[in-house]
Amino acid sequence: MRKPAPTSLPSDLIREADRVDRQEGRTKTEILREALRRYVAERRWRGLQSYGAGRARKVGLTAANVERTVQEFRRG
Repeated sequence: MRKPAPTSLPSDLIREADRVDRQEGRTKTEILREALRRYVAERRWRGLQSYGAGRARKVGLTAANVERTVQEFRRG
């Protein structure tokens, strides 16, 4: 198993995390854990969007007609 690399943060981010943890009554670990989860989720979402855009181009759909096409599909 690979040993995790040490993590460091710029001092301005540490100060911001200190401010947020005082305001919200949470630990910096909780805040950083949530931030990383959100980052990973957003990255996955962007990947799905990119995949969908590529598939849409392949079948000739444009942004203007995607919504209509999805509604028609859902209606059956």
